[in-house]
Amino acid sequence: MPKMKVRLDKILRDEAKNMLGRTPAQGWLKPEQVTLFMPRLGRLSDLGNPAHDGLEKLEFVVDRPWAPFLPHTHPVRPSPDILDRFLRLAAAPASQIHQFASRFGPLFIFCKIDQRKLSDKLVIVEDCAVWRHFAASMGSLLRIASCFHANRRPDPADWQSIGACPAYLVAKRDTRYDLLSSIPDTPEHGWIVMAHFVRKGSDRDRTMWAGLLNVLLELGRVRPWLVWEGSGSLALPKLVFSGRSLLSYLALQLCLRASKHDAFAVCGYCNREYAPMGRAPKAGQRNFCPDCRASGVPVRMAQRARRERLREQNLAAGV
Repeated sequence: MPKMKVRLDKILRDEAKNMLGRTPAQGWLKPEQVTLFMPRLGRLSDLGNPAHDGLEKLEFVVDRPWAPFLPHTHPVRPSPDILDRFLRLAAAPASQIHQFASRFGPLFIFCKIDQRKLSDKLVIVEDCAVWRHFAASMGSLLRIASCFHANRRPDPADWQSIGACPAYLVAKRDTRYDLLSSIPDTPEHGWIVMAHFVRKGSDRDRTMWAGLLNVLLELGRVRPWLVWEGSGSLALPKLVFSGRSLLSYLALQLCLRASKHDAFAVCGYCNREYAPMGRAPKAGQRNFCPDCRASGVPVRMAQRARRERLREQNLAAGV
């Protein structure tokens, strides 16, 4: 099957490498096991589903999203190329989706969760068609953004790609109602409704485009998160803007790129936001705002870290 070409306008591509990765995001847990089920070759009988529906499915065995990162686990570290790699799954065979999902984990949307207790693990089943649909939709949202930024009319095929939501998807319902939410129901239901109107050809404008991106942010639970990882006096609380899942990171990076928003970083010492100049700090790398750099904070923290390492070495050696 030929690879799908992602047509991104130069107006977005030029800034992508410098922008992606600046905004603080957190890693997530790699799945323990991912199994691909193909039509007529296997079925999810262990989930109590006696009839196979003929769809390609992925079954994930994962730690609960907020389980601590244990020494034997392999957390996924955010990197700017994950979004581009995901976009290429729009027309990919199930084997390629399985390979990607085995490394980066489930989307946690339109999925079925095994209610049986398996120690502290979750068993999640997702359709490959859902992966293809959201990869295609995200690519279309980026191409539509390119047209809006350049005052061009978007290609109707890109809108139609978003509207081609699999008809069998069933959104999880929620009795809670958030008065401040941009959608009157769950994000999954909101996506289905908006895709319906896009498919009918109505409201294909900037308001609909922005609404789809906002629903994606809600699907991924993108919001400020306070984390405090590590130990010792050098560990400080950190403000990040994506949850511990693949989709959360994808949605954040997609919106930053599509909106041409000047991404930001958070100083590792004073916790103030600032716009980094030049190359973005690497994930997990300590970074400092201009004011803290001017006052010599990086040097003092490096010296303190060196003293702590020497102290630990001396204790280990019994000195």
